[in-house]
Amino acid sequence: MLLHDQAKYLALVLGISFATLLISQQSAIFHSLLLSSARDLSEVDQAEIWVMKPTVETFDESDSMSELTVSRVRSVPGVEWAVPYYQSTSRLKTEKGRIKVVQVIGIDDSSMVAAPRRMLMGSVTDLLRPDAIIVDASGFKAIFPDQELRTGIRVEVGECRGVIVGICHLGPSWSGMPRIYARRSLAVRMARETLNPVTYVLVRTRGNLLPNDVCREIERRTSLTARTRSEFADATIGWILKYSGVAENFGITILLGVVIGVAIVGQTFYMFSLENLKQFATLKAIGLKNERIMLMIAQQAAFVATIGYCLGIGLASLFFAVSSPALTGGLRGMFMDPWIFGGTGTFILVVTFIGCYAGVRRVLNVDPAIVFRG
Repeated sequence: MLLHDQAKYLALVLGISFATLLISQQSAIFHSLLLSSARDLSEVDQAEIWVMKPTVETFDESDSMSELTVSRVRSVPGVEWAVPYYQSTSRLKTEKGRIKVVQVIGIDDSSMVAAPRRMLMGSVTDLLRPDAIIVDASGFKAIFPDQELRTGIRVEVGECRGVIVGICHLGPSWSGMPRIYARRSLAVRMARETLNPVTYVLVRTRGNLLPNDVCREIERRTSLTARTRSEFADATIGWILKYSGVAENFGITILLGVVIGVAIVGQTFYMFSLENLKQFATLKAIGLKNERIMLMIAQQAAFVATIGYCLGIGLASLFFAVSSPALTGGLRGMFMDPWIFGGTGTFILVVTFIGCYAGVRRVLNVDPAIVFRG
Protein backbone atom coordinates (compact mmCIF):
# COMPACT_ATOMS: atom_id res chain seq x y z
CA MET A 1 0.00 0.00 0.00
CA LEU A 2 2.76 2.46 0.93
CA LEU A 3 5.13 1.87 -1.98
CA HIS A 4 2.28 1.91 -4.48
CA ASP A 5 1.78 5.68 -3.97
CA GLN A 6 5.25 6.97 -4.78
CA ALA A 7 4.38 10.63 -4.19
CA LYS A 8 3.33 10.05 -0.58
CA TYR A 9 6.20 7.66 -0.04
CA LEU A 10 8.73 10.27 -1.19
CA ALA A 11 7.00 12.96 0.88
CA LEU A 12 7.35 10.82 4.00
CA VAL A 13 11.01 10.01 3.35
CA LEU A 14 11.97 13.60 2.52
CA GLY A 15 10.02 15.00 5.49
CA ILE A 16 11.71 12.64 7.92
CA SER A 17 15.10 13.32 6.28
CA PHE A 18 14.68 17.07 6.72
CA ALA A 19 13.59 16.68 10.34
CA THR A 20 16.58 14.40 11.01
CA LEU A 21 18.97 16.87 9.38
CA LEU A 22 17.57 19.79 11.36
CA ILE A 23 17.57 18.02 14.72
CA SER A 24 21.01 16.40 14.39
CA GLN A 25 22.73 19.47 12.91
CA GLN A 26 21.38 21.91 15.49
CA SER A 27 22.09 19.49 18.34
CA ALA A 28 25.69 19.08 17.15
CA ILE A 29 26.22 22.84 16.80
CA PHE A 30 24.70 23.43 20.24
CA HIS A 31 26.89 20.75 21.81
CA SER A 32 30.03 22.07 20.07
CA LEU A 33 29.29 25.64 21.16
CA LEU A 34 28.95 24.57 24.78
CA LEU A 35 32.29 22.78 24.59
CA SER A 36 33.89 25.84 22.94
CA SER A 37 33.04 27.90 26.03
CA ALA A 38 35.50 25.76 27.99
CA ARG A 39 37.88 24.94 25.14
CA ASP A 40 40.71 27.07 26.56
CA LEU A 41 40.52 24.98 29.73
CA SER A 42 40.83 21.70 27.86
CA GLU A 43 43.77 22.99 25.81
CA VAL A 44 45.79 23.74 28.96
CA ASP A 45 46.14 20.08 29.89
CA GLN A 46 49.35 20.61 31.88
CA ALA A 47 47.44 22.17 34.78
CA GLU A 48 45.11 20.11 36.94
CA ILE A 49 43.79 22.98 39.08
CA TRP A 50 42.71 26.54 38.33
CA VAL A 51 42.83 29.02 41.20
CA MET A 52 40.73 32.20 41.05
CA LYS A 53 38.89 34.76 43.12
CA PRO A 54 35.63 33.55 44.74
CA THR A 55 33.68 36.03 42.59
CA VAL A 56 34.54 34.22 39.35
CA GLU A 57 31.61 32.23 37.90
CA THR A 58 32.73 31.53 34.34
CA PHE A 59 36.02 31.36 32.47
CA ASP A 60 35.58 34.51 30.36
CA GLU A 61 34.35 36.69 33.23
CA SER A 62 37.51 36.68 35.27
CA ASP A 63 38.67 38.89 38.15
CA SER A 64 42.41 39.57 38.17
CA MET A 65 44.66 39.13 41.19
CA SER A 66 48.00 40.43 42.40
CA GLU A 67 51.39 38.82 41.74
CA LEU A 68 51.61 37.78 45.39
CA THR A 69 48.80 35.29 44.83
CA VAL A 70 51.10 32.99 42.85
CA SER A 71 53.59 32.76 45.73
CA ARG A 72 50.80 32.04 48.21
CA VAL A 73 49.53 29.16 46.09
CA ARG A 74 53.05 27.78 45.59
CA SER A 75 53.50 27.56 49.35
CA VAL A 76 50.50 25.23 49.80
CA PRO A 77 51.48 21.61 50.56
CA GLY A 78 50.75 19.28 47.66
CA VAL A 79 51.44 21.85 44.93
CA GLU A 80 54.22 20.71 42.60
CA TRP A 81 54.25 23.94 40.61
CA ALA A 82 52.04 26.99 40.16
CA VAL A 83 52.33 29.51 37.33
CA PRO A 84 50.40 32.69 36.51
CA TYR A 85 47.96 32.96 33.61
CA TYR A 86 46.64 36.23 32.27
CA GLN A 87 43.84 37.08 29.85
CA SER A 88 42.14 40.28 28.90
CA THR A 89 40.82 42.18 25.90
CA SER A 90 42.61 44.91 24.04
CA ARG A 91 42.46 46.84 20.79
CA LEU A 92 44.66 45.78 17.87
CA LYS A 93 45.56 48.19 15.11
CA THR A 94 47.21 47.17 11.83
CA GLU A 95 49.65 49.26 9.80
CA LYS A 96 46.78 50.12 7.45
CA GLY A 97 44.68 51.44 10.32
CA ARG A 98 42.29 48.49 10.65
CA ILE A 99 41.09 48.11 14.26
CA LYS A 100 39.98 44.88 15.90
CA VAL A 101 39.15 43.95 19.48
CA VAL A 102 41.20 40.89 20.43
CA GLN A 103 41.58 38.55 23.38
CA VAL A 104 45.12 38.71 24.76
CA ILE A 105 46.38 35.60 26.54
CA GLY A 106 49.55 35.89 28.58
CA ILE A 107 51.44 32.66 29.31
CA ASP A 108 54.16 32.19 31.88
CA ASP A 109 57.41 33.72 30.61
CA SER A 110 59.67 30.89 31.77
CA SER A 111 57.65 27.63 31.64
CA MET A 112 55.44 28.50 28.61
CA VAL A 113 52.56 26.63 30.26
CA ALA A 114 49.25 27.26 28.39
CA ALA A 115 50.99 27.95 25.06
CA PRO A 116 49.09 26.85 21.91
CA ARG A 117 49.74 23.24 21.01
CA ARG A 118 49.05 23.13 17.27
CA MET A 119 51.29 25.53 15.40
CA LEU A 120 50.78 26.13 11.68
CA MET A 121 53.66 28.59 11.30
CA GLY A 122 56.51 29.39 13.64
CA SER A 123 57.22 27.89 17.05
CA VAL A 124 56.15 28.56 20.62
CA THR A 125 59.78 29.35 21.50
CA ASP A 126 59.58 32.32 19.11
CA LEU A 127 57.60 34.09 21.83
CA LEU A 128 60.93 34.66 23.60
CA ARG A 129 61.78 37.21 20.93
CA PRO A 130 61.05 40.90 21.67
CA ASP A 131 57.44 42.00 21.06
CA ALA A 132 56.54 38.51 19.77
CA ILE A 133 52.92 37.38 19.54
CA ILE A 134 51.14 34.32 18.12
CA VAL A 135 47.75 34.69 16.43
CA ASP A 136 45.20 31.95 15.78
CA ALA A 137 44.48 31.29 12.09
CA SER A 138 40.82 32.30 12.23
CA GLY A 139 41.72 35.51 14.05
CA PHE A 140 44.40 36.29 11.45
CA LYS A 141 41.80 36.12 8.66
CA ALA A 142 39.48 38.36 10.68
CA ILE A 143 42.26 40.92 11.15
CA PHE A 144 43.73 40.60 7.65
CA PRO A 145 40.85 39.39 5.42
CA ASP A 146 42.75 40.12 2.20
CA GLN A 147 46.03 38.36 3.11
CA GLU A 148 47.27 34.80 3.23
CA LEU A 149 48.59 33.37 6.48
CA ARG A 150 52.10 34.63 7.11
CA THR A 151 54.39 35.84 9.88
CA GLY A 152 56.50 38.96 10.28
CA ILE A 153 53.58 41.41 10.27
CA ARG A 154 53.82 44.31 12.69
CA VAL A 155 50.75 45.43 14.63
CA GLU A 156 49.91 47.65 17.58
CA VAL A 157 48.10 46.12 20.55
CA GLY A 158 47.06 48.48 23.31
CA GLU A 159 49.65 51.04 22.14
CA CYS A 160 52.37 48.38 22.38
CA ARG A 161 54.32 47.10 19.41
CA GLY A 162 53.72 43.49 18.40
CA VAL A 163 55.25 41.27 15.75
CA ILE A 164 53.42 38.12 14.58
CA VAL A 165 56.00 35.34 14.87
CA GLY A 166 53.61 32.37 14.69
CA ILE A 167 50.15 31.25 13.68
CA CYS A 168 48.31 28.52 15.56
CA HIS A 169 45.15 26.53 14.94
CA LEU A 170 42.49 26.74 17.63
CA GLY A 171 38.91 25.58 17.83
CA PRO A 172 36.06 28.09 17.92
CA SER A 173 35.81 30.26 21.01
CA TRP A 174 32.65 31.35 22.77
CA SER A 175 33.46 35.05 22.39
CA GLY A 176 34.43 34.77 18.73
CA MET A 177 37.25 37.31 19.16
CA PRO A 178 40.68 36.75 17.61
CA ARG A 179 43.09 35.32 20.17
CA ILE A 180 46.65 36.53 20.64
CA TYR A 181 49.28 34.68 22.70
CA ALA A 182 52.21 36.51 24.24
CA ARG A 183 54.51 36.26 27.20
CA ARG A 184 52.62 37.44 30.27
CA SER A 185 54.95 40.38 30.81
CA LEU A 186 54.10 41.65 27.31
CA ALA A 187 50.40 40.76 27.54
CA VAL A 188 50.03 42.81 30.74
CA ARG A 189 51.50 45.85 28.99
CA MET A 190 49.22 45.33 25.98
CA ALA A 191 46.17 45.26 28.26
CA ARG A 192 47.51 48.25 30.27
CA GLU A 193 47.24 46.28 33.49
CA THR A 194 49.14 47.90 36.35
CA LEU A 195 47.83 46.45 39.62
CA ASN A 196 46.60 42.87 39.06
CA PRO A 197 48.63 41.04 36.40
CA VAL A 198 47.31 37.54 37.21
CA THR A 199 43.94 36.23 36.07
CA TYR A 200 44.31 32.61 37.16
CA VAL A 201 46.93 30.52 38.85
CA LEU A 202 47.55 27.18 37.13
CA VAL A 203 48.54 24.36 39.47
CA ARG A 204 49.97 20.88 39.11
CA THR A 205 49.63 18.55 42.09
CA ARG A 206 52.52 16.66 43.61
CA GLY A 207 52.91 12.89 43.52
CA ASN A 208 49.76 10.80 43.80
CA LEU A 209 47.71 13.43 45.62
CA LEU A 210 44.14 13.86 44.47
CA PRO A 211 43.46 17.25 42.84
CA ASN A 212 40.25 17.66 44.88
CA ASP A 213 42.20 17.31 48.13
CA VAL A 214 44.75 19.89 47.01
CA CYS A 215 41.88 22.21 45.98
CA ARG A 216 40.46 22.12 49.50
CA GLU A 217 43.89 22.81 50.98
CA ILE A 218 44.44 25.79 48.67
CA GLU A 219 41.05 27.23 49.59
CA ARG A 220 41.69 26.76 53.29
CA ARG A 221 45.08 28.48 53.25
CA THR A 222 44.46 31.26 50.71
CA SER A 223 40.68 32.00 50.89
CA LEU A 224 40.63 31.72 47.09
CA THR A 225 38.54 29.34 44.98
CA ALA A 226 40.32 26.32 43.53
CA ARG A 227 38.65 24.09 40.95
CA THR A 228 39.83 21.15 38.94
CA ARG A 229 39.87 21.60 35.19
CA SER A 230 36.71 19.52 34.71
CA GLU A 231 34.88 21.31 37.56
CA PHE A 232 35.71 24.73 36.10
CA ALA A 233 34.58 23.59 32.64
CA ASP A 234 31.28 22.27 34.04
CA ALA A 235 30.72 25.50 35.95
CA THR A 236 31.33 27.57 32.80
CA ILE A 237 28.97 25.45 30.70
CA GLY A 238 26.34 25.51 33.44
CA TRP A 239 26.52 29.31 33.66
CA ILE A 240 26.00 29.60 29.88
CA LEU A 241 23.02 27.25 29.96
CA LYS A 242 21.45 29.21 32.78
CA TYR A 243 22.06 32.81 31.75
CA SER A 244 22.97 33.09 28.06
CA GLY A 245 19.69 31.96 26.47
CA VAL A 246 21.51 29.80 23.94
CA ALA A 247 19.68 26.67 25.12
CA GLU A 248 16.29 28.28 24.47
CA ASN A 249 17.31 29.44 20.99
CA PHE A 250 18.57 26.06 19.87
CA GLY A 251 15.68 24.34 21.65
CA ILE A 252 13.20 26.28 19.52
CA THR A 253 14.97 25.20 16.33
CA ILE A 254 15.08 21.57 17.42
CA LEU A 255 11.40 21.76 18.40
CA LEU A 256 10.67 23.07 14.91
CA GLY A 257 12.23 19.91 13.49
CA VAL A 258 9.99 17.81 15.71
CA VAL A 259 6.86 19.72 14.66
CA ILE A 260 7.79 19.35 10.99
CA GLY A 261 8.33 15.61 11.40
CA VAL A 262 5.05 15.03 13.24
CA ALA A 263 3.08 17.23 10.82
CA ILE A 264 4.40 15.62 7.65
CA VAL A 265 4.16 12.06 8.92
CA GLY A 266 0.73 12.61 10.45
CA GLN A 267 -0.76 14.33 7.42
CA THR A 268 0.69 11.85 4.94
CA PHE A 269 -0.48 8.81 6.87
CA TYR A 270 -3.90 10.41 7.33
CA MET A 271 -4.28 10.82 3.57
CA PHE A 272 -2.90 7.33 3.12
CA SER A 273 -5.50 5.87 5.48
CA LEU A 274 -8.39 7.74 3.82
CA GLU A 275 -7.46 6.51 0.36
CA ASN A 276 -7.13 2.93 1.56
CA LEU A 277 -10.05 2.91 3.97
CA LYS A 278 -11.90 0.14 2.11
CA GLN A 279 -8.78 -2.02 2.03
CA PHE A 280 -8.42 -1.68 5.77
CA ALA A 281 -12.11 -2.42 6.21
CA THR A 282 -11.65 -5.58 4.13
CA LEU A 283 -8.84 -6.71 6.39
CA LYS A 284 -11.07 -6.16 9.43
CA ALA A 285 -13.95 -7.96 7.72
CA ILE A 286 -11.87 -11.12 7.26
CA GLY A 287 -10.95 -11.12 10.94
CA LEU A 288 -7.86 -8.93 11.45
CA LYS A 289 -7.92 -7.06 14.73
CA ASN A 290 -6.85 -3.48 15.27
CA GLU A 291 -3.63 -4.60 16.93
CA ARG A 292 -2.53 -6.50 13.82
CA ILE A 293 -3.43 -3.58 11.54
CA MET A 294 -1.52 -1.15 13.75
CA LEU A 295 1.47 -3.50 13.71
CA MET A 296 1.36 -3.50 9.91
CA ILE A 297 1.21 0.30 9.79
CA ALA A 298 3.97 0.56 12.41
CA GLN A 299 6.21 -1.60 10.22
CA GLN A 300 5.60 0.79 7.33
CA ALA A 301 6.37 3.74 9.58
CA ALA A 302 9.59 2.12 10.81
CA PHE A 303 10.57 1.43 7.19
CA VAL A 304 10.26 5.06 6.06
CA ALA A 305 11.75 6.34 9.34
CA THR A 306 14.88 4.23 8.82
CA ILE A 307 15.36 5.39 5.24
CA GLY A 308 14.65 9.03 6.11
CA TYR A 309 16.96 8.91 9.13
CA CYS A 310 19.84 7.45 7.11
CA LEU A 311 19.52 10.14 4.46
CA GLY A 312 19.21 12.98 6.99
CA ILE A 313 22.04 11.86 9.27
CA GLY A 314 24.22 11.25 6.23
CA LEU A 315 23.71 14.82 5.02
CA ALA A 316 24.41 16.18 8.51
CA SER A 317 27.62 14.13 8.76
CA LEU A 318 28.71 15.34 5.33
CA PHE A 319 28.06 18.93 6.40
CA PHE A 320 30.39 18.67 9.40
CA ALA A 321 32.96 16.59 7.50
CA VAL A 322 33.33 19.48 5.04
CA SER A 323 33.15 22.42 7.47
CA SER A 324 34.90 21.10 10.59
CA PRO A 325 38.49 20.71 9.25
CA ALA A 326 38.57 24.33 8.02
CA LEU A 327 41.15 26.61 9.62
CA THR A 328 38.81 29.58 9.63
CA GLY A 329 35.09 30.15 9.96
CA GLY A 330 32.59 29.78 12.77
CA LEU A 331 31.99 26.07 12.11
CA ARG A 332 35.60 24.94 12.41
CA GLY A 333 36.16 22.22 14.97
CA MET A 334 32.46 21.41 15.32
CA PHE A 335 31.50 17.75 15.27
CA MET A 336 28.73 15.25 15.89
CA ASP A 337 29.14 13.35 19.11
CA PRO A 338 28.16 9.65 18.97
CA TRP A 339 25.22 10.24 21.31
CA ILE A 340 23.70 12.56 18.70
CA PHE A 341 23.47 9.69 16.21
CA GLY A 342 21.69 7.39 18.64
CA GLY A 343 19.59 10.12 20.24
CA THR A 344 18.38 11.51 16.92
CA GLY A 345 17.55 8.02 15.63
CA THR A 346 15.49 7.19 18.70
CA PHE A 347 13.81 10.58 18.60
CA ILE A 348 12.89 10.28 14.92
CA LEU A 349 11.45 6.82 15.45
CA VAL A 350 9.27 8.05 18.32
CA VAL A 351 8.16 11.11 16.34
CA THR A 352 7.29 8.95 13.35
CA PHE A 353 5.18 6.58 15.44
CA ILE A 354 3.36 9.51 17.07
CA GLY A 355 2.62 11.06 13.69
CA CYS A 356 1.61 7.68 12.30
CA TYR A 357 -0.83 7.00 15.13
CA ALA A 358 -2.30 10.49 14.85
CA GLY A 359 -2.87 9.95 11.14
CA VAL A 360 -4.44 6.47 11.14
CA ARG A 361 -6.77 6.67 14.14
CA ARG A 362 -9.73 6.61 11.74
CA VAL A 363 -8.68 3.17 10.54
CA LEU A 364 -9.14 1.77 14.04
CA ASN A 365 -12.78 2.90 14.08
CA VAL A 366 -13.69 1.98 10.50
CA ASP A 367 -16.80 -0.23 10.12
CA PRO A 368 -16.03 -3.45 8.19
CA ALA A 369 -19.57 -3.30 6.79
CA ILE A 370 -18.57 -0.56 4.31
CA VAL A 371 -17.00 -3.28 2.20
CA PHE A 372 -20.49 -4.58 1.36
CA ARG A 373 -22.01 -1.20 0.61
CA GLY A 374 -22.22 0.35 -2.86
